[in-house]
Amino acid sequence: MARTAMTEEERQLRRTELLSAAHRLYQGRKVLPTVADIAREAGLAKGTVYLYFRTKEEIFIALLEDDFNQLMDSLPALLAELPAEASAAARHFAGPYIHAIRNLPDLLPLAAISNGVLEQNLPFEAMTRFKLGLAQALEAGGRLLENRCPQLATGAGATLLMRTYALTLGLWQSLEYPSAFLEQLSQEAFRVLKRDFFTELEGAVRHLWEGGLR
Repeated sequence: MARTAMTEEERQLRRTELLSAAHRLYQGRKVLPTVADIAREAGLAKGTVYLYFRTKEEIFIALLEDDFNQLMDSLPALLAELPAEASAAARHFAGPYIHAIRNLPDLLPLAAISNGVLEQNLPFEAMTRFKLGLAQALEAGGRLLENRCPQLATGAGATLLMRTYALTLGLWQSLEYPSAFLEQLSQEAFRVLKRDFFTELEGAVRHLWEGGLR
């Protein structure tokens, strides 16, 4: 008896299962697993994965996209009751923003390799869709910010959010040292490099927002 074709709901569920499997493997290894590994973790045949994703890079761009969307979806709560005054707004935003970043532990590691690794083997349509999603999310978040802070010109909200994300990623890359080097940080010569990422990020975001909202 021929198998009934999958419904769209079933296809989305299968896609979610594959992404969840990839997420678990990446969290455990901190390296990109193979398609075969992802299929095995999901309990599916390797060929099934290619019905939903053309490359493993497309899988991890989807994970990055999901994490970025979660961050942007948290903006309404982060911007709720945001004071219009620059210093007060910066203090109001920075703490909850750091909390949101903490809750997305794979966002920055995946973002750090997105240009150099993930996008190299990404189908053009998938890359275009990913970049368009980022642009639309920044524009929507920027409009929310401009509504809370009327001193911002049109487009300035999206610019501030983009700079916040760039600052976050750049600072993470600067302070994410190879495991073989971590012991060296206890030496006096390297003391200036021994910084807590989240502490530094909160201070940097506050300074950025204080200047950006004036």
